[in-house]
Amino acid sequence: MVSLDMASVVAVFAAMTLAAALPALFPRLIIPGVVLEIAAGVAIGPQGLNLVHAGPIITGLSTLGLCVLFLLAGFEVDPDVLKGRPLRLAWRGWGLSALLAGGATFAMAGLGLIDAPLLTALALTTTAVGALLPILRDAGRLGPPYGPIVLATGAVGEAAPLIALSLILAGGVEAIGQALILIAFAIGAGAAVMVAARTTHGRLAALVARTMGSSGQFPLRLVLLLMVLLITLSEELRIDLVLGAFVAGAVVRAALPHHQHEALLTRLDGLGYGFLIPIFFIASGVRLDVVALVTDIRAMAMVPVFALLMLAVRGLPVMLLARRDLDLPRRQALALHAGTQLPLVVAIAAIAVQAQIMPPWQAASLIGGGVLTMLIYPTLGLLRLGR
Repeated sequence: MVSLDMASVVAVFAAMTLAAALPALFPRLIIPGVVLEIAAGVAIGPQGLNLVHAGPIITGLSTLGLCVLFLLAGFEVDPDVLKGRPLRLAWRGWGLSALLAGGATFAMAGLGLIDAPLLTALALTTTAVGALLPILRDAGRLGPPYGPIVLATGAVGEAAPLIALSLILAGGVEAIGQALILIAFAIGAGAAVMVAARTTHGRLAALVARTMGSSGQFPLRLVLLLMVLLITLSEELRIDLVLGAFVAGAVVRAALPHHQHEALLTRLDGLGYGFLIPIFFIASGVRLDVVALVTDIRAMAMVPVFALLMLAVRGLPVMLLARRDLDLPRRQALALHAGTQLPLVVAIAAIAVQAQIMPPWQAASLIGGGVLTMLIYPTLGLLRLGR
């Protein structure tokens, strides 16, 4: 078993290197790295070359990669930028998205087109802010007025589905207790962020500044410890672990002075996008049931349907609500970026299949729709923004 896992590790590292090399060798290649990594996972997985199986080593590294992805998303969310109207718009938009998604999925379930309408609707209300951040950052699109609104929309599109997922998985009478636990967790997270904000000029901040460039990498190790502690707490409270990672990122940002954010973000980027996060997406490709997708006409037909629903469900509400804040091209770009989905779609589909409430072909179709949004919508959104 150990030798099989080590062979899988070698294949995964080769795949993640190739996925990074292709855009570097072919700069005009417009396929996002996330999609290349998922495709590489399919190629080396059981339904491709059969080099990789999701053993304990790959599964453990993949879980860490997912957590670091949401840690970075939480770190990128600046409360000073998002507070006020951008955050109010984001919550209103997500509420409308939930209504639209629920109406669409329950109607399709009534027609016999899909199963698990509730979890399918939840998947349609997500936004891949973790995958969008490097794209928007590289394009210089995180400044106002567009940056705060798209970041708030993305942050709520990650946090709200996670909260709803915890409630749905609890179900029945337990949902009331789980709701109380989530409220307590949210209050505790807010208190932790406020307490952390008071330490920005204390001894901890001085220690972080002094050790930021040292070989011991104390700040990075401290962040990872906080992430693991909050993930463990989330698991004990039966809350989705990525919510704990997201909160950890927000706490770390609040605890550090602004001038240290970039230095720590550089180190987190290296650990995340250079190592752990690609493993999560490759492992997702390894687990993707491509055979169910390509051998079922219904599954293939539903891929573009889900991609269009993701755009309609997330895009139409934000376009409507941001009329006073952005001009038409920016609102169209916001709709496209809000409709870009994948990481949480993968997670929700995997949970639904594991619980045997969603057939594998539908999960593959959902993920295929998410892949389409990653391939098309970010690029179209940047084109609408122009120079």
